[in-house]
Formats: sequence, C-alpha cells, structure tokens
Amino acid sequence: MSEKQLEDKIIELLPKTSLFGGVDLKEIHFFVESLVEKRCKAGEIILKEGESPGDSYLLLEGEVKLTVRDRRVDKFGPGTVFGIDSTIGIQKQITTAIAATDIILAIIPKMSLYTLSQKNPDLFSKLILNVARDLARALKGMERIIEDYVLLEEKHLL
Repeated sequence: MSEKQLEDKIIELLPKTSLFGGVDLKEIHFFVESLVEKRCKAGEIILKEGESPGDSYLLLEGEVKLTVRDRRVDKFGPGTVFGIDSTIGIQKQITTAIAATDIILAIIPKMSLYTLSQKNPDLFSKLILNVARDLARALKGMERIIEDYVLLEEKHLL
C-alpha cells in the first residue's frame, strides 16, 4: 500500500478510531509519515503476552483476537489501535494479539511517539489524551469484573 493509500485508509477509519479524536487532516498527514504497513496471515502472532513493549498497531483490515493465558478475551476489527498501552506504560504485554483473519496493519513505531513529542507537541498531546481516555474507559469497564469478584469473595466462593 502506498503512503497515499495508507493515508486514505486511515482517513476512512477515522470515525472508528478513538486515537484520532479531535485530530485534523493536516495532523493526520503528519502522523501517517511515521507509519509502516504490515500484512499478517491468519494465525500469525502480532504481539505476545509477557513480552517487552514494542510497536503499537492500527488495524486497517481484517480481525484480531486477543488472548490472556491462551483464553480469548476480545476480538476486534478495523479502526482499533492496540499495543499502545504497553509502549506508553513501559510494561510487559498483558495480552497476545493474533491475526484471526489475514490482516493489514499500520505499525506505529515505538519511537514515533517520542519523535512526535519533539516535532509536533500539539498533536502528541491530542494522541496521548485520546490514549488516556481509552485507558480510563477500559479501567471503568473493569469495575463490573471487580464487583463480581468481590461478591464471590463475600459469599466465600473464592
């Protein structure tokens, strides 16, 4: 996929991609310059639970499944950014991401966020705020799981 095709695909996915909330087209053009396309076959592991943080990914085409301890916990399609939480947090990967179908990814190199912070701090701020919002939503989603766990513990079922 050419840089122009990659850019067009990302612009097409903007409404589905929380990472780019509040980001204008000029900023998208700037950001796309740092992305690299990667194609994976169904069954290929993209990132592995317990590994050191690396690049992040924007899913352009296909489906990816996430597993924890070999159990599927999620499945998602185009427009999803994943792996960025480990990169920002400098933490080991908490999931394994596997191509559920043949996929096309835009790789967000781990150093691109640092470079972006130097070259375009306004865009960097928008992206980090969007990541923080996504992480806050995910944390809020854990509330029910924690409540269920507490109830089981109170009933002495754990």
